[in-house]
Amino acid sequence: MSNVLLDVQGLSRRFGGLKAVDGLSLQIRPREIVGLLGPNGSGKTTALNLISGVLAPDSGSVKINGHEFAGSPAYRITHHGVGRTFQLVRLFNTMTVRENVVAGMAFTNGRLFGREAARQADALLERVGLSGYAGKEAGQLAYMDQKKVELARALAGRPKVLLLDEWLAGLNPTELIDAIALVRSLKDEDISILMVEHVLEAVRSLCDHCVVMTAGAPISYGTPAHVLSDLEVVRAYLGDDHA
Repeated sequence: MSNVLLDVQGLSRRFGGLKAVDGLSLQIRPREIVGLLGPNGSGKTTALNLISGVLAPDSGSVKINGHEFAGSPAYRITHHGVGRTFQLVRLFNTMTVRENVVAGMAFTNGRLFGREAARQADALLERVGLSGYAGKEAGQLAYMDQKKVELARALAGRPKVLLLDEWLAGLNPTELIDAIALVRSLKDEDISILMVEHVLEAVRSLCDHCVVMTAGAPISYGTPAHVLSDLEVVRAYLGDDHA
C-alpha cells in the first residue's frame, strides 16, 4: 500500500433519496492514468467532488499518501497534492491568463508571489501551449485555450494526483490529438491522473485501467479493453438490446 497515492474506499453520498455515489473504491499509484467512466448521471463528477473536497461524503475513506482526508476542505486536499479541473471551465475571466495561473500557487507548499510566481506561471503556460498569452484577459480566450489555462492553474499547485473532469470534451480532431499528447506527457512527469472521460479514443490511448459507474455504483474494473467489452457496461451505456 505504500506506493498508493490516492486510495478511495467505500465512498458514498446521498442527496435526499438519490444515491449519487454508492460504494466507490479505487486506487491510483505513481505514473498511472485511471479512467472513471459511465453514462451521463452515473455519479462521476460527484465522485470527483467528494475526492477533491468540494463535497463531504456521507461515508467512506479518501486517503492521500496514507493519510485520511475524507470530508476535509478543498484547500487542504489541494495542499496535500491533489489538483483538478472542472467539467465547466472555471476561470477568473476578468483577470489575465498569468494571474489565473499565479492564483493556483496560493495553496502550495512554499507559496510563490511576485516575479518568481510570474516566471513559473509563464513556464507553465508555455508547457500547455499558451506561450505569449500571459497578458490576455482569460475570458476572451477560445474554449480550448481556456481549458489549457485551467490545466496550467491546476499544475501550478504542484499536484501528484490530477483529477480531470471531461477535459477532452468538445475538442475537434486536431485539438484532441494535441490534448491527448499533453495529458500523456503529464504522466511522464510523474503526475498520476484520474480522468472522467467519454472520448473512448482517449480512454483506450491513455488509461492504464478504468472504473465504470452507473447509478452511482461501480460495475466494472479493469483495462480499457476489458471494461469496454463488459456486457454490463454495454447495457449501462446502450441498453439491453445491445448487450
